[in-house]
Amino acid sequence: MNAPVMKLSVPFIPDEGYARFLARHASNLSSIYFPLPSGPITDARVRIAHDLASETQDLCTSLSSLKAMDKYILMNTRFIPPNVYADDTTLSGILDDIALLDNSVGIKGIVFSDMYLLRALDQTGHEIIPRLEAIPGINAMLDSPEKFFSFFDMLALLRFKKPARIVPDRALNRNPETLATLSKAIKAYDPDIRIELLANEGCIYQCPFKLSHDAHIALSNTGLAREGTFQMNKNLGCQAYFDVQPHVFLKSPFIRPEDIHHYRGLADGIKLCGRTRGVGFLERCVSAYAKGNFNGNLLDLMDTPETLAQQWHIDNSRLGSRFFTTLTACTKMCKTCKICYEMFNKASWKKEITFKPYKEFK
Repeated sequence: MNAPVMKLSVPFIPDEGYARFLARHASNLSSIYFPLPSGPITDARVRIAHDLASETQDLCTSLSSLKAMDKYILMNTRFIPPNVYADDTTLSGILDDIALLDNSVGIKGIVFSDMYLLRALDQTGHEIIPRLEAIPGINAMLDSPEKFFSFFDMLALLRFKKPARIVPDRALNRNPETLATLSKAIKAYDPDIRIELLANEGCIYQCPFKLSHDAHIALSNTGLAREGTFQMNKNLGCQAYFDVQPHVFLKSPFIRPEDIHHYRGLADGIKLCGRTRGVGFLERCVSAYAKGNFNGNLLDLMDTPETLAQQWHIDNSRLGSRFFTTLTACTKMCKTCKICYEMFNKASWKKEITFKPYKEFK
């Protein structure tokens, strides 16, 4: 008999149908996470118009069927406008919104990357602070015991609750030995900390654009610059990189649903992303990772390579049972290696260009 699939932490968006879907899959879920719908943008994705409920009360209503589930607020932007760090009124307003949500549906904590923001929130003296866990987010890029201890030494000085979970840097998904070292150090520090791995981002392995990309998103969310990250990535960044050599996508540190079991003993759960991709995308991902199996285009589970998904179909079933072993054992030095190229050619094909009927645009 197969061992149970590790539980999932998944994005929440305020949609009644999606909330009902998550309620039906509650036994597979560890937590849900979402940004605040009001106030300055403190999460690490480009804010899309109409993506979120307009008021905190609307969010409370959509979460009403999920009161028993652990909930976390995304405050994981790379940075915010510098004046906000000293703006007690704005910071207290953010915490007031979290307190309203906590009183209504329960909030376990916040996910952060900007330590300046965390310290500024702590210094408000707001009464909600001691009830909230402060979780270092994936963008904190914790990839070693040294980084972990540095973050947790700082957290010990603040009034926030001790984090109950942590997400190591995504690159460690393809480096089990280093992940094992970090996991051992975390469990020695506190055996109750839950270690989760981000499974479906799908960006470049050790992405050279990552820090600049995060900074450009944060800058555009301040209103000081026009959002241009999608076009930038299409012309210069990850999308352009995948366009000329699509096979290197297989080097990305994603985790296929079928490969979750390889991480038992190294991690406690799986985190999924993709909250800007809509309900259909999220339901497909949750279903696949809950079952531990997906028969379809692997790119349809990945959050970031949208352009690649429009051009290519990677038949997940054709990648085979040895995919994990082969890709995690490789040197990551691609100049003289053809493993990804040969796997990609075996499992993938270029999509035909199709046009939707006119009536679908009406």
